Amino acid sequence: MAKDSPHRRSLPLAPLLAQYRAATDPRADHSAPRLADPDTQPDDALADALTRVAASAVPVAFHPGTVGREVRFLRHALAHLFRGSDPLADRLGRCVTPGEPYHVPGLGPGFWAAVVLAGDLAPLWCPAAERGLRALGLFPENLHSPAERFAATVAGYARVSEAAEDLTPAQVSDFLERVSRTNGRELPPAAAGPASFAWGVGADAIQQAVREVRVRHPLKKRLREAPAGVLEAVSRFVAESRDGNYGAAFAAFRCAYPDAAWETALPLLDDAYSPALPLVERAILWCEVAAVLGDTFRVHPLELADVVAAAGQPAPEPEPAGFRGFCTDTFRFLGDLTAGNTRDWMAANHDRYQFALREPLVELCEAVAERYVRPVLNREHGWDLECDARTGRALTSICKNDFGRGSPYQPVQWVTFYRKSRANKRADAQFFVRVAADGVRYGFHLGRTARDAGGQFRKAVQEHGEAVFRALAPGRLLGGCRFWAGDDLAQEVAVRTPADLRAWATHKTVAAGVHRAPADPALRGDDLPGEVLLTFDRLLPLFACAADADPLALLRHRAGAPDAPAAYDPATFHRETFLSDVWLDRVLGLLRLKKQLVLQGVPGTGKTHVARCLARLLTHDRPGCVRLVQFHPAYSYEEFVEGIRVRTAEADGRSEVTYPVEDGVLAEFAAQAAARPSEPHVLVVDELNRGNLPRIFGELLFLLEYRDQALTLPYSKRAFRLPENLFLLATMNPLDRSAVALDQALRRRFSFVDMPADPALLSRWYAEHPPADADETFGPRAVRLFEELNDRLARDLGPGRHVGHSFFMVPDLTREKLSAVWDHHVRPLLLDYLGGREDRLKDYTPDRLLGDRPARRARPVPNS
Repeated sequence: MAKDSPHRRSLPLAPLLAQYRAATDPRADHSAPRLADPDTQPDDALADALTRVAASAVPVAFHPGTVGREVRFLRHALAHLFRGSDPLADRLGRCVTPGEPYHVPGLGPGFWAAVVLAGDLAPLWCPAAERGLRALGLFPENLHSPAERFAATVAGYARVSEAAEDLTPAQVSDFLERVSRTNGRELPPAAAGPASFAWGVGADAIQQAVREVRVRHPLKKRLREAPAGVLEAVSRFVAESRDGNYGAAFAAFRCAYPDAAWETALPLLDDAYSPALPLVERAILWCEVAAVLGDTFRVHPLELADVVAAAGQPAPEPEPAGFRGFCTDTFRFLGDLTAGNTRDWMAANHDRYQFALREPLVELCEAVAERYVRPVLNREHGWDLECDARTGRALTSICKNDFGRGSPYQPVQWVTFYRKSRANKRADAQFFVRVAADGVRYGFHLGRTARDAGGQFRKAVQEHGEAVFRALAPGRLLGGCRFWAGDDLAQEVAVRTPADLRAWATHKTVAAGVHRAPADPALRGDDLPGEVLLTFDRLLPLFACAADADPLALLRHRAGAPDAPAAYDPATFHRETFLSDVWLDRVLGLLRLKKQLVLQGVPGTGKTHVARCLARLLTHDRPGCVRLVQFHPAYSYEEFVEGIRVRTAEADGRSEVTYPVEDGVLAEFAAQAAARPSEPHVLVVDELNRGNLPRIFGELLFLLEYRDQALTLPYSKRAFRLPENLFLLATMNPLDRSAVALDQALRRRFSFVDMPADPALLSRWYAEHPPADADETFGPRAVRLFEELNDRLARDLGPGRHVGHSFFMVPDLTREKLSAVWDHHVRPLLLDYLGGREDRLKDYTPDRLLGDRPARRARPVPNS
């Protein structure tokens, strides 16, 4: 077997074949054109036949005239390929490899692979088949020549066919193509069309590349901003190519785009192009590719390099996940085991058991233990739970201990985290994952044999039922969790009140948690460990009732005291911010879409106040779940993530200097959030764009987008991830000249919400906090002053140069207070906007702005 890739374990053949047979109609086949004897066909008929054959493997014909032009030479090449005495791989190599005697420029491996298949000489050779065989460990690494790759593909087909004699060659090709797309354990469905088996890039991929390029750099903008030298070189390329001077055209294009990214990507777009070709032939092929891209896909010459680079990108290699998921065959296997529970059956299905059931159970156990059981339940709570992913420890055995009195294997498998101090897992309460033919359950479990833990649990729930119920409710557990009773967990109990909870707890065997059906997508990938540990954390009050003699401290932390003030709710948020339900719903939707959000606006629009109120709402105003940090030009990665600190320690009467690695604000806060995964945590970053963001964030740019993955931190060398329950709220003033602009990489990872200067919000505030001035029109006049001021600034300086409404939100406002606010708060900001010119301030006095015009009704803005 070939050496496995260092980045990816080999997939087992037999279990995947079992999946394929179960999911595929055995009569399904994939038609391919057949090639009759070339010697019996005239030139025109042979050219037509070869063109049809090529179309099945090369989706875009970049060199359509090659076959007709070279048909007589191709007849000799076909005779060598079909009737030569050397090994087929050697004969094919002489046709495919540049410089070999039967090679034709413009006809790449895709053409010759289709000819071999059409002549029934060998199965389909294509990149997808190679990738599938490589994933199975049946394709050697570091093969470069076409002859070696073809021979390895044929040998791999033979290995698969030996294990699947019931499949046709076309079905084996289909199977390998699906394996090439397998990321986890689930074999994906059939490909959308023949393009998946093709060499080169299909028309859809090219059109998508054109769209992506034009989104990044619109064509009109490109035409307007292109340097004169590039325009001149591209014009020369077009003219020379049209006149047939391909060498001069190629040189002109390379002059315009000296970066070799487009030429490196070109062989993946057009399989006939190869760096091994002579320069003259490469020039001809490139000019033909450019002509097809222009004529068929309307690609402008200035866009050619970017489109080729985008379309010719290799498919990204999937990152290895900690948990690769269960698959459909996991549950089918357990159902089959129930029906055929014998040692002979298990011997025949052992590889299937290992791949579909045992390996994912081990991976899931290790992932949950690493991310939650060890750092939270063991270190923070001190319960010392068993989490070793071995049989007899945290994993159950597939074998029964019934000494031959019944069926030999267990059709239900468990992962159980229980206290090591207990005699065995059945003598204690457990956090569990249960896998059976009907799906996966996970949560809290207490069996009838756990007498001590069960007695303590029932006593605690009866005495503290209201507190336990409140402790479960904040995480919305009761709406998404099911409560079971009975040894087989077949009885479901409705728990809607503390009385229901007490009644459920009286059963000898109880469980609470989540049940996911076999078809649930959440079971297929690395999101499942996060779902499991989140459920464990929400059910922590139940485990504490069984494990702690006095669980009240934890219950109070989760539930709050009965006489505590009501949690911060949307009504309180609206009362403190004067923002509407529509605004709040939109912002909460953006936070669900991305967990990072920026409130941006001019000074005085209440960005920081709103961010802090929003943080309190998200965290239900729990103590310690909100932290605020302010960025500034000197703020660093070492303060935000982690860094080396200088510390002095006294030892034996001597002072020693040490250099420990210590967590920064974010790493410390992320650790707290990870330890309490059911509780939202919010980090508020004030003045985001005043810091050197690439230096402050570092590798966090990746983690902000990929919360399910971890990176190694540079100082501590430990794996670090951002927990799912950590939100980032930031504020920024985009007009701050002393701040830095946000680059596109950072902007892509945040949602942005404008906080405009809002006269309607100011009117609502005055309605709740009436001015103390005796004149009843004073409040509306203050609103009109604010509105006229911003209208004048917009006319004179452009949109965005506004003064925020919070400058005018002064309790018990009087004329004297308004005058002080104007002189000491508003006027300095206006002077900054006006470039320090005192003479221009005369147009911005309250008297000049208000004049004698009647008051206007305050205009609302969309975000209010």
